[in-house]
Amino acid sequence: MALRLLALLFMAPLTTWGFSIERVFHYQKYAEEMELWNSSQWLRLGHYRKNIWGEFESPIRGNFFVSPVGSDDPREELLATIQLLFERKETAQISQCRYLARTAWLKKVLPLEPEDLVACPDRDQWKKQLGAEELYIVFAASDLNSAGSSFGHTFLRLHNPKNTRELELLDYGINYAAVTGNESGALYALKGLSGFYPGAYSMLPYYQKIREYTNLEGRNLWEYRLDFSKEEVSFLIDHLLELEGSYAPYYFTNDNCSKQILELIDVVRPDQNLSASFESISIPLDTVKALSKKGLLRGEKLRISLQAEWRARYANLGYSERRALNKMIDSKSHTSLSELSAKDQAKTLEATVSYLALQEYRQQKDLKKEKYALSLARANLGNQTDPVEILKPLSPLHSADSVAYYFGYGKFDSRDFYRLKYRRAFHDLLSDDSSLSPFSHLEVMSFEFRYFPELQNLDLYRWIFLKVLSTAPVTELDTPLSWRFDLGTEPRLSPFVNFGVGLSFDYSLFSQARASLLVISENYDLADIAQPHLGLEGLLMFKGSLGRSFLSAKYLQNTSSGQGFPEYGFGFSKDVFKSEVRIESRVKNHIPEMALSVVF
Repeated sequence: MALRLLALLFMAPLTTWGFSIERVFHYQKYAEEMELWNSSQWLRLGHYRKNIWGEFESPIRGNFFVSPVGSDDPREELLATIQLLFERKETAQISQCRYLARTAWLKKVLPLEPEDLVACPDRDQWKKQLGAEELYIVFAASDLNSAGSSFGHTFLRLHNPKNTRELELLDYGINYAAVTGNESGALYALKGLSGFYPGAYSMLPYYQKIREYTNLEGRNLWEYRLDFSKEEVSFLIDHLLELEGSYAPYYFTNDNCSKQILELIDVVRPDQNLSASFESISIPLDTVKALSKKGLLRGEKLRISLQAEWRARYANLGYSERRALNKMIDSKSHTSLSELSAKDQAKTLEATVSYLALQEYRQQKDLKKEKYALSLARANLGNQTDPVEILKPLSPLHSADSVAYYFGYGKFDSRDFYRLKYRRAFHDLLSDDSSLSPFSHLEVMSFEFRYFPELQNLDLYRWIFLKVLSTAPVTELDTPLSWRFDLGTEPRLSPFVNFGVGLSFDYSLFSQARASLLVISENYDLADIAQPHLGLEGLLMFKGSLGRSFLSAKYLQNTSSGQGFPEYGFGFSKDVFKSEVRIESRVKNHIPEMALSVVF
């Protein structure tokens, strides 16, 4: 009898232990035998990446990791997590409900006993109220007037199927962005490039994101449903909750919104390994295309910005209607419409309401009374107009890739040359600007080599670090500035920096034509004796089904010698299958130059 009692006492820990050191040791031993820290799922849950030495490290900072060395050691983090979750019953409620995604994964890979798992009623109730069963990725078009938005932006939308049609605005958006405060300018860009700012996730009602992008910033939004099951969406939400209170260094070029969004998707689909394709530079447009190529996108929906609607209505007005609109904005009255026909009055009233809606957001003013009065006047006119035609931009999925290779032949003066150019990002004035800022140029890190057979000389003809042209049309009520900035080197690595500012105008004769006039400063030979030039530049830009083209003319005067000279340029490009054929020419210092290129 005594021996039997002793045996029962000895066996008791093995049959009743739960939330104990022995149970934790058992789970840890199993994890080590199976080498679960090498599981792709576990590595994704920790956002681990391999550095140049082949060692794991995670950019996540804050309170995310359990082990003191967890950010660099997935094995130690796994063992510490098992100990935290299952060692003590008193803390299990907090720890398991804090690490919902880790706990859910461990339930699948460890032989856990049911009594070692606790319920999380508060989290379950919150997720039930959220009701998210579908996940969308949203692409916001680029905005060159904001350094952080120059390449566009991506974020997620958690969709509750009960929110149909306009009730979709009640969904929640998941955003990852740099916490920059009120900083801007060159210091802002420098800090963003060097990872000075922390990046963190935030969750906001979707209507606030629409207000920010389509209403305030005038950017179109493209929505794509991700091919995720309800369970996968729930797992992603669990992981987002784990990331509360954590952050990572934000780099504008690579560790940005797109890279982190892809890593979230990799957590759900670890074998896709999407984020690994964007180590050096992560551009939102490219990451959306990568999801499409993997077959993860379902459907496409465009939300046109208030600015696009206003510009379409304004372009539809004649001279008399524009004058009447201007008077209405000043007087907040529609008495100035008496000289117009009923149809023209209706068009002018519709455009004015559209403009006031835009200004209401931008200036943070309450213009409801003014909009109501004008809307009532419009309603009294009856059915006078057709729905305004807003030119729908082409899908971002069909736009040109940001990385491009140029192969071509040309003549410089009388000498033949062969051209090879590599452009890392993003697009030039002749590129397809679908879903991008129209009639713009944003080029980062490009190298152009030229080989002259006659001289048997290969030269780094031009290196562009940054080249930007931003244009926005002037209207009766808005006078946005157009501007340009160029930084790079010419032959023999001679550095230059050019900049300019001016105004742009859209043609009423052509729906897709724009003219710009800029006051410019061009500065060459900065490593030797600077050669500053001041002058004017005019640009005519066109695009349509036949292709894209521009005409340019400059007149520059050397501020040192007083010598002046003109410069002329022309360019035309057309898409052919999956490539682009273009011809470019210019005359500078009375020397003609021409190049015919194919762009891949």
